[in-house]
Amino acid sequence: MRLIPEEQTCDNFIIHIEEAEAGLTVKQFLRKQWQVSGRLLTRLKKEEGVQLNGRWVPFHQEMAAGDVLQLMMEEEACHYIPQALPFEVLYEDMDVMVVNKPPRMVTHPTINLRDGTLANGIMYYMIDRRENYKVRFVNRLDMDTSGVMIIAKNAFSHHSLMLQMKDDQTIKTYRVLVWGQLSKDKGTIDAPIYRQENLPENEPPRRIVDERGKRALSHFQVEERYASATLVKVTIETGRTHQIRVHMKHVGHPVIGDYFYEPDQPHLIERQALHAAETSFYQPRMGHLIEVKAGFPNDLMLLQETLKELD
Repeated sequence: MRLIPEEQTCDNFIIHIEEAEAGLTVKQFLRKQWQVSGRLLTRLKKEEGVQLNGRWVPFHQEMAAGDVLQLMMEEEACHYIPQALPFEVLYEDMDVMVVNKPPRMVTHPTINLRDGTLANGIMYYMIDRRENYKVRFVNRLDMDTSGVMIIAKNAFSHHSLMLQMKDDQTIKTYRVLVWGQLSKDKGTIDAPIYRQENLPENEPPRRIVDERGKRALSHFQVEERYASATLVKVTIETGRTHQIRVHMKHVGHPVIGDYFYEPDQPHLIERQALHAAETSFYQPRMGHLIEVKAGFPNDLMLLQETLKELD
């Protein structure tokens, strides 16, 4: 298999079959070599979106060295309201876009919120560049969490990236300001997270450390110490809801500004001091490693200065 980057687009894959793939059927190649999802295969078959040497072929067709396999995945247009919103594009190619989400921005529209979200901003950015793809978020961040978010531009890359996350191939690192002095410079928090039961009907879902929950692993390393707080880098192996916030509270160092889990704390910032700082993953189509970093936002840098003044 040989991919030539110049021939690739978001919705058009061109694959040159080499000697090692000769004799495989189209379906065998797509399922085993490329791990194309069954759902996407069904769609490609229905839409006659697979061509071999310029013509549609059934999936049981065997391939030969030198054949050119083409996948055409036209996307439905998103119906988000396009808006020029502030966000930074950190990395982009034909399959993936990585952005730095500002704090206090919701990821995508809801029933009660039609605009002002990151998805609205991406829609504007896409139209401005005369592109068309469905906005598929690979990871999620709370409204108050800033930093790295990965968007897949087609169904294949979304499936590939989700598999990488499931197999722990995607590394996610956060920087977080917490109350108190951690006793160790580095360590691991291995504590299961569970959705708390018997909450009032109008109260948002809350997570706790509980043996009934799913295993959650957070590796931490101290970056900077202040008199009353610590700047910590946290790499998560699992992606449980509110994992870092729950884990840090569990070990006695709640996240600064996280008034949901620690309401009785000084009001130094309007949101939790949590930033998705780094991520790495393998480019879905080409296979090379991509590493992306998002700079510390202004409000957290101001919080650092405030903490230094309190020393």
